[in-house]
Amino acid sequence: MSVKKRFSPAEVEKLRANPYTERVTAEQISFALAFKEEFWRLSVEGCTGNIAFRRLGYDPEVLGFERVHNITKRIRRAARTPEGLQGKATSRMRISKENFSRAELEKMSRRESEQRLQNEIVHLQQQMAFLKKLMRQPGGPGSEQ
Repeated sequence: MSVKKRFSPAEVEKLRANPYTERVTAEQISFALAFKEEFWRLSVEGCTGNIAFRRLGYDPEVLGFERVHNITKRIRRAARTPEGLQGKATSRMRISKENFSRAELEKMSRRESEQRLQNEIVHLQQQMAFLKKLMRQPGGPGSEQ
């Protein structure tokens, strides 16, 4: 298990000054949706993760190899999903009898209820896409051996 690089107070301030930074602490950094969209655009144009970070005002050495690699991987994977790039991470919590009683569901605002159902639909669509991909693989479930 790797130890994540911590940011010094000076690095935190420098990262916070970048308009693409949504939130930063000594342990982690979150990027704005605009960053993710620009990063993806640069990626499509052929830029590596390090080059894209530099063009968007971040020093890859400050962020650290692991963080740059993982962020690059996550953005590219998210951009290829049906939902595309999104701002803050959405909750994947599903509505079920185990999680919510009828009374709790009735107390929930209509908007909250709709948002939870939309999240559940997205989650189920992702599961279906994964299962379809799994079934198409040679040697996977449902394939002739």
